[in-house]
Amino acid sequence: MLTSMDLEARAEKVGVSFQDVLQLLEASRLLAQAQDVRDIAHRVCGLVKRLVGADGVTFVLSEGELVYYAEEESPERLWKGRRFPAKMCISGWAIMNRQAAVIEDIYVDPRIPIEAYRPTFVRSLAMVPIGHEQPRGSIGVYWARNHKASERELFLVEMIAEAALAALSRVELQQEAEHLRLRLAFSEGTSRVEEDPTLARLIPVVAHDLKNPLGAISLASQSLIRRGTVGGNDLVNVRRILSCVERARRLVEEVLEYARLKAQGGLPLDLEDARLDDVARSVVEEARTAFPERQIDFVAEEIHGMWDPHRLAEVLANLLGNALQYGHPDRPVTLRVESWNGEPSVEVHNFGPVIPKDLLPVLFEPFRRGRSDGHDSVGLGLFIVNQIVQAHGGYIRVRSTAEQGTSFTVHLPRCQASPIQALREATG
Repeated sequence: MLTSMDLEARAEKVGVSFQDVLQLLEASRLLAQAQDVRDIAHRVCGLVKRLVGADGVTFVLSEGELVYYAEEESPERLWKGRRFPAKMCISGWAIMNRQAAVIEDIYVDPRIPIEAYRPTFVRSLAMVPIGHEQPRGSIGVYWARNHKASERELFLVEMIAEAALAALSRVELQQEAEHLRLRLAFSEGTSRVEEDPTLARLIPVVAHDLKNPLGAISLASQSLIRRGTVGGNDLVNVRRILSCVERARRLVEEVLEYARLKAQGGLPLDLEDARLDDVARSVVEEARTAFPERQIDFVAEEIHGMWDPHRLAEVLANLLGNALQYGHPDRPVTLRVESWNGEPSVEVHNFGPVIPKDLLPVLFEPFRRGRSDGHDSVGLGLFIVNQIVQAHGGYIRVRSTAEQGTSFTVHLPRCQASPIQALREATG
C-alpha cells in the first residue's frame, strides 16, 4: 500500500490534474453515500466511465472460485448478472494476481477468453483489482478501439477502486452492526451484545481497507487547501469532503478500539501525575479550532491526580464533540472542571434535543446510538468513554431535560492503586 507521500509523488509523476483531484474527491463523497453493494457498483461504473472517457465499465465481485459481474455501464450488454470461473477470465486474473492488467489488443493476449469477447465492442481493456491483499473484486474498463491505458488512467481507476473498497467495508460493517442491534432489541433481560464471529472478521478488513483510502482522500483535500488554488464553491466542497473523511476516520477508530477492548478483556492504563484542567484545556482549544463558529465556554480549577491523560483527553473530546454535534448551534457549550468534596469532576453541558428517558439506562452499551437524527455513528463512542472512565475507577452521570439542557459529568478518583487493579475493576 502506498504511503501518503508516495501517493502524492505518483500522482504528480503520472500527470494527475487539479480537475482530476476534484473529480476523485467528488467520487469519494458519492461512494461514501452509497447505501448498499448494488448502489456502490452502479456509482463506480458511472464514475469510472466519465473519469477516464471509457466506452464501457464493469464492476466484478469475487466469489471464491467464481467471479460475478454485478454491474456494468456499456453501450451494449456485456456480462451483467453472469458468473464465470475466476481462472478463465481476465477479471479473475486481476483478482488472483492482485495487480492490474492492461491489454491493448484483446486478440493477442492469451489471458483473454476470446470467444466471450468476440461478439462485443471491446478491443482494449484495463482490469483493476478492488483491494490489494485480498481483493474483493475488480473494475473492468473497456475501449472500442485499440488503446493502451495510460498511467494517469490507471491511477484514477485505482483511486476509485480504493474508495469502492472502503464503501464495501463500510456497508458490510453497518449491516453487521444493525444485525447486532436487532438481536439486542429482541433479547430478553440482557444488556450485553453477544460475540459475533462475522463482526470479528470484519474488524481487520475495516482497519486495512478503510484507514488507507481515507488517509489518501484527507491528504488530497488538505493539499488542495494548502496550495490556495481552490476558491468559492470548490473550497466549500473540499472542506465538506475533508469534514466527512474525518468523521469516517473517527468511526473507524471507534470500531478498532472496540475490537482491542474485546481482545484484551479490558482497558490497560498508562498512569502518570497529570493535571485534569490542562487535559481539558487542550481538548477545548482543539474544538475551538475545529468549530470556530461555535461558542465553547471553559471554566476550570487546577486539579492534580494520577490518571492516563491521553485516555482522559479521548473521553473529553468525545463528550465535547457530541455536545457540539447535538447541541443547539446558537447556544454555548460549556466544559467545567471542578472538585466537589475532594472528588475531581468534569461536566460537559449543552442545550439541545433531550435524550429520551428510555435510552438513558442503555446509553453506554455498545452499538447504541444516542439519537436517530441521521448523524453518522455505529454506537460505540459512549461505550468506549465509559470503559475509560471505569478503568480509572470513576463513573459518569447523565442529566437531560428541556429546561436545564444535557450534562455528562465524569467523576474521577485522584489516584489509582495500579493499572492492573484498574483493569480488573473495569472488567468486573
